[in-house]
Amino acid sequence: MMKLADWRAWRRKPYWLKWQRRARAAAANTANNLLPLIFTPLISLLVIRQSSAAQWGAFVAVMVTVQLGAHLVAWGNQEYLLREFSRAPARIAGAWQSSLITRSALLACLALIALWLYPGQAGWIIVWGAALVWRQSFNVLVTYKRDFTFAALVEVAGLAVMITAVFLNSDKLSTDWLIHLFALTALARSAALLWRFRWVWRGGHGRFHFPYFRLAFPFFLLGFAGMLNSRLDLYLVSLYLPAAEVGSYQVFANFLLYLQSLAAFMLLPFVKSIYRVRYPTIRKISLTSGGLGLLITPPAMILLYALLTYLYGIHLPPPIYLFGALAVWPIFFFLPIIYALYKAERETAVLQVNAISIGLALCLNLLWLPRWGMLGVVMAMATVKWVVLFIYLARGRRLLA
Repeated sequence: MMKLADWRAWRRKPYWLKWQRRARAAAANTANNLLPLIFTPLISLLVIRQSSAAQWGAFVAVMVTVQLGAHLVAWGNQEYLLREFSRAPARIAGAWQSSLITRSALLACLALIALWLYPGQAGWIIVWGAALVWRQSFNVLVTYKRDFTFAALVEVAGLAVMITAVFLNSDKLSTDWLIHLFALTALARSAALLWRFRWVWRGGHGRFHFPYFRLAFPFFLLGFAGMLNSRLDLYLVSLYLPAAEVGSYQVFANFLLYLQSLAAFMLLPFVKSIYRVRYPTIRKISLTSGGLGLLITPPAMILLYALLTYLYGIHLPPPIYLFGALAVWPIFFFLPIIYALYKAERETAVLQVNAISIGLALCLNLLWLPRWGMLGVVMAMATVKWVVLFIYLARGRRLLA
């Protein structure tokens, strides 16, 4: 049996210390990514319970517009800059500054659009959008420096302030008040990260670099396609449906996204192995993942029904939950096939499938949303996911040929 002194000595060995550092970094990164997913439903719950689903829906219509604008201004900077930092570590500050200065031209253009779309709220919306852009600009530094713990603490503090403010000001929950709250907390989080990475402002000699838009465009295209795949339905719902239904659908769709992300979290420990094994083995992994999804999805939808009905007070008809389950399950099945295509260096095939799914989703939503409302949106989502599944199955067979 190992003695205490031997255990302490073993823990001080270099490989053990290295493993500890990696484990802490991985845990902090996971917390940094999961915290918004945990706290956002709490904010929507407080707003809906203390005000109404219509109030949350009215705010969501503005929120998705601001988030879309911030995503456009991001222009794939994180993936592009990670590559540039790796190539030239001595020029990190200059590359980061140049990216932010160049992308500020897009921010100025979107600020003019905000003045046109929201003349009475444009000032705070521009502050909110700019704060989101600045906050997102620091993500690449957090990832490169592995400063996940500080970033997670910033998220916890910001989200805790938001939840407290909503809880204590139930009589002020207007759309304007929520815009102010989200803008100020986003600004505070940006300021905290600016202080943390203040060294990036020193030296560097950043400048406007127009070729950046062309160089970072492939990364922007991949990210934008993924964002549209997950958010197109919400954009269309905010245009077509009343505010109360927008708020209800946003809560329902967010929980579906969390359930879909579970497939990625389950597969994450095996991604490294997927790149090493043969394609018949990947097919077996796909079948196993699909089987697990089949076991997880039905009870998850029952739990979602209970949460929305008894906690949020949102009453949706059973067919919506049925089609929601049909929209979630295929992802468990085809996600390993996507990694198989990455392994075969066929990223363009994945981009093509994303384009097909976006086009099909747009057409089906325009046909079914005006006729059947929220049910039509969820039916379109399920149909698209099953079409994508069959496309990926066909692409997977080609890898086995």
